[in-house]
Formats: sequence, structure tokens, C-alpha cells
Amino acid sequence: MRAVLTRPGFRKGDPREPISFDSFIDLGHGLYAETVLLTTDGPRPIARVAVGDRVLTFDHGPQPVRHIERVEFSWLRTEVPEALWPLRLPPGLFGNTEERFVAPQQALLLESDIAEEDYGDPFVLIPANVLALIPQVERVKPSSERVIFRPRFDRPELVLTEDGAVMLCDTGSMIDDWGFYDDDDAPLSYTTLPEDFAVDLLKREIARDGGIEAHIAKHLSRFEKFREAG
Repeated sequence: MRAVLTRPGFRKGDPREPISFDSFIDLGHGLYAETVLLTTDGPRPIARVAVGDRVLTFDHGPQPVRHIERVEFSWLRTEVPEALWPLRLPPGLFGNTEERFVAPQQALLLESDIAEEDYGDPFVLIPANVLALIPQVERVKPSSERVIFRPRFDRPELVLTEDGAVMLCDTGSMIDDWGFYDDDDAPLSYTTLPEDFAVDLLKREIARDGGIEAHIAKHLSRFEKFREAG
């Protein structure tokens, strides 16, 4: 699902060179401006992360940001389809102490005992919109002030947020005709679940944990341990 951009985007090559025609953009993936990443200089909102900053990743430690795409919702010339509305996550769902907004197709790394039983690894990637099956999660119509970012590294990376969530930053683009990276970028080795498999996994996790409240409390406890470990 895509939306239409009315202001200039950027074409392949010099990121300062504008495109004069309308572009289709992907608002399903990316990080909203208030998302706080862990960097070697401390926690920093993605809106304040610059090219060259070293962001902490799940697999490869600090990695320099090579490029950042940015799209302001005020640039859109059409209403954002509901399928692209951000999801508002309640405190505790991913260890977050405050509510968080996430793009609906943004890939999140989920730690799951059932995933370890099914796939031999407790960590799997799931699309964020799977979380909409939890009653406390809701889609929120984005205001024109919304801004979404896609940081890009030398290869796909899982970045760490201040609240303990782990989000995939791949080398794709929100803008169709960008060709900044080679097609043979090394993929990540984690199992990526399609939506129906991810929904089934999350339902089973919630049932095993004893309900949604217990499931959220478990993730909050995991975050607290993560934070104490530094």
C-alpha cells in the first residue's frame, strides 16, 4: 500500500537532486520522528540522528548511518489510507514505558519461547500490524505534522530503541526509483514470518502467558532486565 507525494522527492545519485513529478512512497515501513535510538553518544530521536552517527545494532554493535530518507506527511496530496495509519502501542507491550507509534509494516524483532520451539530460534521478525489484534493497540489517523524516517546502513541492520524494541532497517527505499545500494546486500539470518503465521504465533504466546495483561507484563519485565544490563 502506497501514498502519493506532491512535493519533490529525490532521484538516484545525488540525494539533493529533486524529482519534478509525483512519486509513490511507502509509508508502511520506517521510524516515526519520536522513535529514540541508542547511539554511541547516548539515546537520540531519529529526527536528530545524522549521517555518520553510530547507532547500536542487535547483531553488529555500533554501525554508522550511511543515509537517511525523510518524508513529511504534509507532502502528501491524498488522504493516507487507513492501512498505512500508524499503530499506537500501549506502555509495556515491547517494554516501552510510554506509548509508542510504529508504522504498520515495520518489521519488529520478537522474542518468543514458542518461536524457539517452532523455528529453533527465539527471535523472529514480524510485521507491526500483527499487533493490532491486541485490543490496547489501535490505528491512529496521522496528522500532517507526522514525519517518518528510514535510516540506511551498509547492510540491513536491527537497530535498538531506548525502550527495548528492536526494529529492522533494510536498504530499501520509501521512494520507488532510489538505487543507492547494490541488490546483493547481505540479508539477516532471522526467520521472517508472514502476517498469518505471525498472528498465530502472537495468539499462542498470549494464551500461554495467561492473557494480554500477563503478556504485556512479561515484555515489560524483559525490558527492565535489558535496561539493568546496560
